[in-house]
Amino acid sequence: LMFSSCVGPAISDPYIVAQSRQEENYYYAPSSHNAPLLKEKNDISVSVQRSASSMHSGIELQSAYLPAKHIGIISSFSSGGNKKDHDLNYHKLELGAGYILSVGKRWHFETYGGFGGGKIDNEHYTGRSVIKSNYFFVQPAIAVSNENQTVQFGFVSKLTGNHFNVAFDGFDKDREPYSASQVQLLKDEPFHIFWEPGIVFRFGWKNCMFHTGYSISADLTRAELHRPKDNFSLGMYLTFNAGK
Repeated sequence: LMFSSCVGPAISDPYIVAQSRQEENYYYAPSSHNAPLLKEKNDISVSVQRSASSMHSGIELQSAYLPAKHIGIISSFSSGGNKKDHDLNYHKLELGAGYILSVGKRWHFETYGGFGGGKIDNEHYTGRSVIKSNYFFVQPAIAVSNENQTVQFGFVSKLTGNHFNVAFDGFDKDREPYSASQVQLLKDEPFHIFWEPGIVFRFGWKNCMFHTGYSISADLTRAELHRPKDNFSLGMYLTFNAGK
């Protein structure tokens, strides 16, 4: 008599989750700069962008309006996740106002300040965590363009003060010590300052341009916070004047 079985060998599940799996979760996501570079009263801009880094990807919606010659308001919304098979979602919304100064037809200076809020929902190997944040920012920019305003190139520098709140941390901290250390870092030191310098480049027509941008993200408070450290964006930028 011969006996056989279709049951294969058991697959081991190590007690300590692999470091590479723990690093698929992150705790802050940079967004692209909302630098509208508008010049005339009643100018309005709307842009749709795809943003990404080696760790994340998302969609961003941005808008701006100049109610007066030297005064502007901006708003932006970003949403995305990671590039792995595991679930990670982030959402961010910000509003701001600023001062605009154009020198001739080519040079342009603007600086915006405002506030925002966001949330990152992480699916860990052994559970999940929810990180909420509120922040304020200052964002100066200087740009140069051709006389027809169909090509724009600008340098942008964004400084952000971000307050984190660990709303939920329901995962096994013994099995995921790296993730536990990241969450504990935010509990011990919830206020972080980020510096995010970058460039924007647009070309096309007066009312419709292709947009591309790149920025880096540096945590000036705790550099070991696990997060995407850059952001590349690509999309369309539309402008028109409501008064005209």
